[in-house]
Amino acid sequence: MKRLAVAGGVSAVLKYRVLRLILLTLIVSFLSGDVLAAEVIRIMPLGDSITRGWYGSAYYWGYRKPLYDLLTNGGYNFDFVGCKVIGSFPDPNHEGRDGWQANELLNGRPSAPTEGKIADWLVADQPDVILLHIGTNDVTWNDINFNDVNEILDVIDEYEIGSGKHVTVILALIINRRIDSPALKRSQTTQFNIDVYNMAMNRIAGGDDIIIVDMENELDYSIGVDMADEVHPNDAGYTKMADVWYDALVDYFNGTVFSISGYVLEADGNTPVEGILIQPDYNDINAVTDANGFYEIMVDYGWTDVASAQKEGFIFEPNSLAYNDVNEDYTEMTYMAELMTFKISGFVLEQNGITPISGVNVSADNGGGYWTGKYGGGSTTTDADGFYEVVVDYNWSGNITTDKYAYAFEPNCRQYENVKQDYISGQDYTGNALGLRISGYVRNGCDKPIKGVLVQADNGGSENTTDLDGYYEVWVDEGWSGAVILSRPNYAFEPNGTSYVNVVDDQPEQNYIADNFYDLNCDGFLDWGDVHVMAENWMLTGPGIPGDFVVDERIDFLDFAMFGLAEDD
Repeated sequence: MKRLAVAGGVSAVLKYRVLRLILLTLIVSFLSGDVLAAEVIRIMPLGDSITRGWYGSAYYWGYRKPLYDLLTNGGYNFDFVGCKVIGSFPDPNHEGRDGWQANELLNGRPSAPTEGKIADWLVADQPDVILLHIGTNDVTWNDINFNDVNEILDVIDEYEIGSGKHVTVILALIINRRIDSPALKRSQTTQFNIDVYNMAMNRIAGGDDIIIVDMENELDYSIGVDMADEVHPNDAGYTKMADVWYDALVDYFNGTVFSISGYVLEADGNTPVEGILIQPDYNDINAVTDANGFYEIMVDYGWTDVASAQKEGFIFEPNSLAYNDVNEDYTEMTYMAELMTFKISGFVLEQNGITPISGVNVSADNGGGYWTGKYGGGSTTTDADGFYEVVVDYNWSGNITTDKYAYAFEPNCRQYENVKQDYISGQDYTGNALGLRISGYVRNGCDKPIKGVLVQADNGGSENTTDLDGYYEVWVDEGWSGAVILSRPNYAFEPNGTSYVNVVDDQPEQNYIADNFYDLNCDGFLDWGDVHVMAENWMLTGPGIPGDFVVDERIDFLDFAMFGLAEDD
């Protein structure tokens, strides 16, 4: 009975006819063909006199005859099994014992040793499904122990292990007593059902195949309606019980649902890919992978289709998975996803358009995108023929930039938007070896180096970014005329730039002073030291207070907010 199924909470149980949460796999041993047409499902009605139909049923068939009619009219292939026979209809077998309690089903009745016990009946009857309704006599004799039902389920598990045969248990929350019965007995019945329900839910969480059905809330316990006496239904009540059993059996026969699940992963086999649509070709069901790359689709027994992985810009291996006549769960149905990438290639040549320039660094912004940045290809170096090829992600936007020491390139970079194709023509660059160097340092007013300043020589010169020492050098041709311009957000430079005319030799010591409005402690960085200065001036008022970036003559949250934005820059 290591299983797959069950139903809602006890409060919900008392509202719904069939309460189940099926864990989605029935053993293939009885699902290898069409259940309706091929396999004969052996159903064991198991319990006490309510199962036998001894009292209250005009023809002593209880719920079994109306259930037989429902299943037969539904076209299901089944056989009621049991060593007991009572009732004038074609299939009266059962395992109902008048007056028996749950512990007697479990251990046998000492006064009737030849009757046997459930372990014996399982071997003799070989059921596929058990309809278990037991506990009424336990309440009657005040010998209430829901664990006896738990142990009955244990015996079924042991039978499954020994026989290799799977058994589904449809477990009833038993009917209550007529309204004129002692209130204590009625409340004890309800509590017994709550305990049985909780026990069964724990077993289901451990893998047991149990379908819980609510008999207690199905019948009307008013006098003269569904009860023949305090504890036994009449034929109207038995018919309602049959309806409940039938609904559960329909789920068992026809409503078997299987899970097809797996992951969509990147090429490394570990990184999940979210937002991938898993779409069958001919069915209106689908799933989208979650943040863990996991997907799950639920399909009916016998489902046949092809499920494809889909997302714009991606290719998958495999592209699709085919399923035929599904009769079990499918797990680890994994797709490997790869984002489409595109080539941008060309040559870097001298100004004569013939001579190749090797060793030129050619790179895409952001490494060419997430995928290319992770798996490589977003940067390269020109070969001996001056050829380069970089790879960028599907829909990437950014610049391709060329760089080589003492060279200037035309164009210096090319911009691309929403790349969805290769670019392999017209992507060449012309390089010019520059012979003269303009160099120097960028420091602040406290003589601290400022890194990250972009220094550009226009009119065909090169560009450079200051290093940790604030040093830069740009290269120009002999006889070059133009300007060197500095830039970095939140900085002002003195001088802002320098103009040159007819440069004929190197220009060293071309130094600049860079000041940042937000660098309060003048250390060359925007950091906690500046925050400390602001904190010391917190809520001071007056003109010219360090940290009054809003210029409202006080230090408050607005100034900290402006500092935060500047730090992001």
